[in-house]
Amino acid sequence: MNVQYPMDGLREARTISVVRGGRKAIAPPPESDNTPICRVRDFQMATEIPAQAEAVAGARHQLGALLACSGLSECADTVMLVTQELMVNAMVHGCGSKPTLRFIVRATHGHGRLRVEVEDPSIKQPHTRPPSPDEEGGRGLYLVDSLVTRWGTYRSKPGHGKTVWFELDLAAEEAAS
Repeated sequence: MNVQYPMDGLREARTISVVRGGRKAIAPPPESDNTPICRVRDFQMATEIPAQAEAVAGARHQLGALLACSGLSECADTVMLVTQELMVNAMVHGCGSKPTLRFIVRATHGHGRLRVEVEDPSIKQPHTRPPSPDEEGGRGLYLVDSLVTRWGTYRSKPGHGKTVWFELDLAAEEAAS
């Protein structure tokens, strides 16, 4: 899968390619280009992902590469962890682990705020519940809630399920770069 993102007046857009197994390749800018690179770049990405574990891993790596190229390495681990939680929930609960179904991941960064959305075909809304000590699952949304600035859900267009989203307000020095 390929994602292009604009760099608003800075060098040409870069393409991040993610192949099976999570290997990634980033096309670097030409060596002769002396255009300055700002520390943090705004971006938008959207990708459709099959409800398969390998695809979730590939999308997580794709997002990590995009964050690194955009100067947001400081928050990459948190973003990838929370996004993976939402993608796995979409795969297991939203798609019912049917590999023929797909979900959509969108990420945007601008004005000091990073937002990630995961849209799946199910209309069933996620909710936190206190898990018993022996349960394997049930803690993911608590993790999401503790790591992000805010999160929520909304029904997507009729017939398109729901979207679970989160936002991180980034440090003022990152937003000003």
